[in-house]
Amino acid sequence: MGKKPVIVIATEDVNDAFGIVFIMNKEYGDCIREAGGIPMGAGDYRAAADYADFGDALLIPGGPDIHMARYGQYFTDSAEIASFSNTRDDFDFALCEAFLKAGKPILGIGRGAQVLNVALGGTLIRNIGSHLTADCHVTGHLGNTYAVLDGTPGVFTHKNGVHKIRLEAGSRLAASMGTEAVVNSFHHQAPDKLGEGLIPSAYSEDGIIEAFEHRERPLFGVQWHPEHESDGFQRDLSVYRMLIMAAGEGRA
Repeated sequence: MGKKPVIVIATEDVNDAFGIVFIMNKEYGDCIREAGGIPMGAGDYRAAADYADFGDALLIPGGPDIHMARYGQYFTDSAEIASFSNTRDDFDFALCEAFLKAGKPILGIGRGAQVLNVALGGTLIRNIGSHLTADCHVTGHLGNTYAVLDGTPGVFTHKNGVHKIRLEAGSRLAASMGTEAVVNSFHHQAPDKLGEGLIPSAYSEDGIIEAFEHRERPLFGVQWHPEHESDGFQRDLSVYRMLIMAAGEGRA
């Protein structure tokens, strides 16, 4: 039996009583292990190239907003100043760029998908609410409002809940999940212009890009959190298995 692929997971820096510590949501490691890989948290951005040399693939997890200057935009609201972490940005982008240079698989989840998109020259929708369409039963409520799962008009938000997605036939993601699925949702931003070589592989009912992949390389991004069980959504390992399979192919 061949060795299991090592999946490097970007961690989050947190200040506590002992100084800066790096933490990782246990759910990510559990899913990597259950899908057949070995999870390894990365704790030093200065070693990004070494992680890319040692690891077989990279997982960039969810987290705070990316600083908008990284995709050519500027503050429009003082509240945005507190919504990002320069340290987290520096670390995630360093790891992403190192694995891109090494030609190894990358999976971005939530914020991680946005990091991958921006690293390849893409941009983001900073607030999804203004991009809703009339056929989604928009009302005057704040946030994103459209038909709930049974088709009844009602309040629903990408920030908290579940919704349907349509997956593009022929995509690697559709090969793993089928052409329709229900996913959880915890985001208020999403890909706008996709980065070089990226193509959409899933849309929500209001036209938001919920997932993408690269035309040729093993690079994937999803806006939902397949590792996290929530009301109406059970943990789904299919995306993680796709990453493990791509990592194994890269070692062959």
